[in-house]
Amino acid sequence: MRRTMSTGGAAALVAMVCGVALAAQSGRSAATASKETIPGPGATWTLAAVGDAIITRRIAPFEQDTDPRFKRMTEVIRAADAAFLNLEISLFRLTGFKGWPEVENGGNWELGPPEAAHDLKAMGFDLFNRANNHTTDYGVEGMRLTNELLDDAGIVHAGSGMTLGQASRPGYFETPRGRIALVGLATTFTPMSRAGEARDDVMGRPGLNALRVDRKYSADAETFQSLRTAAQRLGLRVPEDARAAFRFFGTLIEPGASNRLVETVNPRDEARILREVRNAAQMADYVIVTSHSHEPGNDSVEPPQWLRAFVKKCLDAGGTTYVIHGPHQLRGIEVYKGKPIFYSLGNFVFQNETIDPMPSDHYEQFALPGTALAADLYDARFKGGTSGFPSSPVWYESVVAVPTFSGTQVSEIKLYPIELGQKAPRSQRGTPRMADETTGRTIIERLIRLSGELGTTIRYENGVGIWRPGTSQSTGGKP
Repeated sequence: MRRTMSTGGAAALVAMVCGVALAAQSGRSAATASKETIPGPGATWTLAAVGDAIITRRIAPFEQDTDPRFKRMTEVIRAADAAFLNLEISLFRLTGFKGWPEVENGGNWELGPPEAAHDLKAMGFDLFNRANNHTTDYGVEGMRLTNELLDDAGIVHAGSGMTLGQASRPGYFETPRGRIALVGLATTFTPMSRAGEARDDVMGRPGLNALRVDRKYSADAETFQSLRTAAQRLGLRVPEDARAAFRFFGTLIEPGASNRLVETVNPRDEARILREVRNAAQMADYVIVTSHSHEPGNDSVEPPQWLRAFVKKCLDAGGTTYVIHGPHQLRGIEVYKGKPIFYSLGNFVFQNETIDPMPSDHYEQFALPGTALAADLYDARFKGGTSGFPSSPVWYESVVAVPTFSGTQVSEIKLYPIELGQKAPRSQRGTPRMADETTGRTIIERLIRLSGELGTTIRYENGVGIWRPGTSQSTGGKP
């Protein structure tokens, strides 16, 4: 168990944030153990897991003393044997930067201060996913600088690298309870960010560990003919055979019995990822697999069937748990053969309205003049807070999930509700803290409903959501 933060600990955090290196800040205290702890595959251990961290402002160290709800949340994170998040942002300064914002981006160009990595580490986070749709907002150079920052800070990360081989490999974290492997990947990503394999005669391509999803539409006879006719009228090329599949604005259309979207994971990508999971299960005691997966879209709370099937393949290959992030709101939890699946843990830090400066491309999207500044941009994008993310609390309410494992089997899951200040001003919105009782109950009841649809029973007890064995878990079969 890691040290909890006392008043003296808060002072130490202040010192670290001001530039004093505290090597023991995220270490574990052997003195807290009541009996001998022998690391290994049968140990009891805990994981604190959260979703997306888009951190563009410092999380002030004095909040440990002045904000009790922030302090309680941090204590929960630091008490776990390991803590995980998805770092959905590049962290470096533009001064002296040798790269540039790319044309392709994850919908926004995410950039924050390098000190934010130390703030997150001081809160207790040890394991960072780096594969997401913002990995290369500032190109390979932005990705490389951020990864170097994490390396220098002693933070374990996975999901990106200078070749596909490096991006696919696990990160390893040593704890008194055992060795933890982290395998990171993304199903939602920009095409340019996908890493490439190295050959003897051609260098590898830097980027992220991607699981491509192949998509096509099956159309009944009437719909198929209507689309074929429309394609011909628009001057698109179609085969002479009236029953042959064709592409309509880049999407494959094939004849079928009904109208439906057909999605399958790329078999080459799937085989590579499962191979890495199997290897990690042999090299570590526990394996966390994580993916950035917006599909089918941020507005949906139901994970697609292909994703549910792939997740279970990863667990069958040796994964201990699977954590998904990306949709920016909570989705349900499933327990599969004693292993928890978190289909989305929503947002943890969501400071996406204080990125400043922004590339000119973003201003052009909203037809803003060259004299416009960041505040004008966010006012235009979110219509003064009346639309998009700031308009709904669902994007600012989440949980810190704390599963307890006996070896690789989950014995309990505690879900601590957090809120990110949806009604706070832009300067403060997006910083997490433990939710008040009323908001917390609302969050857990939402998660109870979403998880119930996946066959998982969660109960609300003393302000926390709790799952225990014997209530519900799936054993396999169809996803």
